[in-house]
Amino acid sequence: MGKILKKIIPLAAAVSLTACSFGSSVDMLLSPPKLSEEQNAVYDALMKDVGKDIKLQYPRAGEYRSAFVFTDLDGDNSDEAVVFYEKAGETAGTGNVRINIIDRSENNEWHSVYDHAGMGTSIERVLFSDIGGSGTMSMMIGYNLLSGDKSAAVYSYRGGILVNDYSDSYNTMFVTDINRDSFGELILVRTESQLRNASLSLISRDPETGNVEEKGNVPLDKNASEFVNIASGYVGTNTPAIFIDGLSDRQLTTEIIYSLNDTLRNPLYMGESSIIENTRRPAGYLCTDIDLDGVIEIPTRSLLPGYSESSSEKIYSTDWNIMDNYSIVKKYSSYYNISDGYCFIFPGRWSGVVTAKTDNATGDIVFYKYRVDLTNSTTELMRIAVANNSETQTLLEEGYMTIKSGNNMNYLVKCPDIEDEPLILTGTEISNNFYIMI
Repeated sequence: MGKILKKIIPLAAAVSLTACSFGSSVDMLLSPPKLSEEQNAVYDALMKDVGKDIKLQYPRAGEYRSAFVFTDLDGDNSDEAVVFYEKAGETAGTGNVRINIIDRSENNEWHSVYDHAGMGTSIERVLFSDIGGSGTMSMMIGYNLLSGDKSAAVYSYRGGILVNDYSDSYNTMFVTDINRDSFGELILVRTESQLRNASLSLISRDPETGNVEEKGNVPLDKNASEFVNIASGYVGTNTPAIFIDGLSDRQLTTEIIYSLNDTLRNPLYMGESSIIENTRRPAGYLCTDIDLDGVIEIPTRSLLPGYSESSSEKIYSTDWNIMDNYSIVKKYSSYYNISDGYCFIFPGRWSGVVTAKTDNATGDIVFYKYRVDLTNSTTELMRIAVANNSETQTLLEEGYMTIKSGNNMNYLVKCPDIEDEPLILTGTEISNNFYIMI
């Protein structure tokens, strides 16, 4: 559900953004994975060229987590093998990651055809895409540097040589089609530093010249110490956008980046009159596509009826907002329990007339019809319990029903039998409005 390049991205970081996928990969495990027959053949070809005293390098994040990636780099309709490694015994921190291109000969045997010195001490992530639609496959590698910074490099493989077409610093990198040209673009996100301002850059290959260039740049919130979550979705029904959650002073704000007339826009961040303040909320409340309609929602919080800032216990409603006509507009209200990993969207008829209390005896969250204050709000409408498998049977015997299951937990609700109370919900309403968030 709106995963981020978590976020990334952090990201979160989080980001989970979807990059173009090519070839196959081996998942990185705690110990080196067992190689397939084809990978063993490639590994043998690598050792023949560079020697046996080597150590495979595994990307630490992203879709590709293998030291071996098979993809058609040069457009000849045949996959090459890209192998990431380092020479054992070299001094760490001097750019010791290496890239070796291994190709098949006419007799179908693998041979190393090119070896390249990388730019960092390890690989953060690897991406493949024909950025800009030039017809040239780009391999994009994010390197971790000894300083703790990260550097992105864009390569093309032509004439039997791996050419570094572009490089720059970044905090988060991913590929997405933000300008609706049906081709991906490389996005580099950077936080504020002594060397440069916080920004998002769009990197693409020019179809005419073949050069990789920065095609757009937009400032980001300079107060964000890090970007902890990045989501890719839509503003409105057909405008692709990137949603960036920035962390500052243990609070989150969201920026929305999209392309209008081939120009990047960040309408929520505009200096002193910034609308970004309307998205401020505690850390942990990440933007996501809560209802799975493709449009990313931004959470904010407000106290449920009967609670005030001076209350000893506070229970909040989480509002899910969208950008509409350059304003932040509420789409849904909900009860969002981050620790238990679920969100219940309030039906429209609950808006402003329902509150909640914690049942200290059971730990349930209980929703009541609001009347005057919390003390007088005694008409119970629904309660939610979270239980493991061994606890669930007891709750079922007490009249609860399981509404969702996930992450080795069961989410159960119990509603009173009050025929003339219009705020009582049906099982279908509850199920349709209940989301597991982990």
